[in-house]
Amino acid sequence: MSADNRPSVPEPRSRSEPKGVGGDPRELNDDVTEPPGKIWFRDLDETVIEADRCIQCASCVAACPSDSIGIDEEEHRPTLVKMCTGCSRCWDFCPRSGLRYERHLELTAEERGLAEPATYAARANGDAAAAGQDGGAVTALLAELIEASELDGAVVARESEEDPLRGEPFLATSREDLLEAGGSIYSQTMGLGQIDDLLADDGLDPAEADLALVGTPCVIQGATALDRYDHEPADPIALTVALMCTRSFEHRRLVSRLESFDVDSERVDKIDITDGTLYASDADGTTLLETDVDAFDAAGLRGCAECADFVGAAADISAGNVGTAGGETTVVVRTETGRAAWTAAANGLEATAIDRPGTLEHLADWNRRRAESTLPREYDPEGSVGISYEEHREAYDGTDREPKPLNPARVHQYEEWC
Repeated sequence: MSADNRPSVPEPRSRSEPKGVGGDPRELNDDVTEPPGKIWFRDLDETVIEADRCIQCASCVAACPSDSIGIDEEEHRPTLVKMCTGCSRCWDFCPRSGLRYERHLELTAEERGLAEPATYAARANGDAAAAGQDGGAVTALLAELIEASELDGAVVARESEEDPLRGEPFLATSREDLLEAGGSIYSQTMGLGQIDDLLADDGLDPAEADLALVGTPCVIQGATALDRYDHEPADPIALTVALMCTRSFEHRRLVSRLESFDVDSERVDKIDITDGTLYASDADGTTLLETDVDAFDAAGLRGCAECADFVGAAADISAGNVGTAGGETTVVVRTETGRAAWTAAANGLEATAIDRPGTLEHLADWNRRRAESTLPREYDPEGSVGISYEEHREAYDGTDREPKPLNPARVHQYEEWC
């Protein structure tokens, strides 16, 4: 993707400075002069992370120009690793604070979307069918593109060898890599914030590599916002694939909830969610648990309830298991980039064009209504693409999602770095 066609990003916005309507999230309103302060990572930390609203998309990590934000491996959340410069980018690109994601989705669709997105029922026609989820369509798509040299690799999730059911980011550069990582992981990997490290580990140049990024809709929101506003970490991303999602699980809560059903997480080889039912099975395919997914609400990331983007509307291609038969993937191709990728991978797929399934529309509508009822702020697809710190605090203060002060250990960390 050429940077020549993207809008440039103005200088960082201050803590009190409202953003412009409809365009760049750092665009200044004409009536704002001499902003009195900055937005620091501490503001984001208290507003989103300490308030238990972080969705672990890692947009803040990817957006930080000074690499001041890293990932706490034990807590699995963004954390300050060196002095914050107060540039406000972490705030601006976070879908739970400064990025009005519903407006971003509208703008992205207007600029990049096909007039009529195409929907398919698809499955792999080779070895990816068994290795991947729901017929392995996404695995086959990526494998075909890598083998045709259309992509250098794909940032996907795979299960940690040391920590059962915990996802970790993985740069797959071959069909074999993709087959190894096949299947769904229901915890976030924060791969968007680790792309440079993954490329470095593989000896690939970020300026030369073309990658696919596979992730939940919130991850794709962050990646496409970074791309739209010409921020460097998104440069290697040539294709985005969203995995349709209503929630992700916090790993430790997921393990704890499984244990409450007397299921040993180390025995679980696969978790699947279909038609509102959660299934856990072992390596032999034996079902260890079958229960209503609502029984795992407490294991979900709390911030997921604020998301209305079940289908991943900012992605080039969206994929899920809603609206098609077992062993098939529902695939929605949304952009010219997505259509070109889909065409190039045709030999590895069995696909039938279908009308967008009513069940998909129904779940997307339910997800939107849940978000509207949960969000303390107004859900406004026509509003400003950015949300100022003050505007956010006005909406959230006094609610059950209000900012929380840092715990003493975190205060000490900020004192050390700032």
